[in-house]
Amino acid sequence: MQNMISFLKEFRDDQQGSMSIELLLVTPILVWVFLSTFVYFDVFRVETNSVRATITLAEMFSREDLVDGGFLNGARAALRELTFEESNPDYRVTVYRYRLSDDSFRRVWSRNRGMGSNLTNTDLADLAAAGRLPPMDEFDHNVYIETRTQYDAPFNIGLGPFVVTNLEDLTFTSDMIIRPRSGRLCWDRSSSGQTPLCGPG
Repeated sequence: MQNMISFLKEFRDDQQGSMSIELLLVTPILVWVFLSTFVYFDVFRVETNSVRATITLAEMFSREDLVDGGFLNGARAALRELTFEESNPDYRVTVYRYRLSDDSFRRVWSRNRGMGSNLTNTDLADLAAAGRLPPMDEFDHNVYIETRTQYDAPFNIGLGPFVVTNLEDLTFTSDMIIRPRSGRLCWDRSSSGQTPLCGPG
């Protein structure tokens, strides 16, 4: 028993070691920590860019009173330059109004680039029920902008807190509601010989 105690004390007090072995053990951990830190902050950088791009896009639409397909394509090109994470980031713009007679929000028009489908009156009702649509005057329009940006991590580090540990197919979505400066934002249908769409769709 005494020999065992002496051995444990000697082992505890022994300060000799091999630097090469210690380096071999520590280096992978240090590399993982460095790459994890890089990816972690890169994720927040992309998310911040996505939010800023959404705000800029909303400002673009708020300064107009009549837009068409060409404007929507130009807005997507601007979004691509602002996010620079994906060749074709997606977005959807919906103009809606408030109808006092039945206390509901009604779509005026909705268009998208890459989002799949346009927003409907049912979608607006769901947003209103969730408290996502602010009060507004029934004579004005509001513009609801939604953006979607895909993120691919430069390194597969297995970072645990995220839904997908390798950060593949991570999607950032942002939205913003803004009132047009002129009070209304209409859809230009002159190419088809129709008058601008400014009322409920």
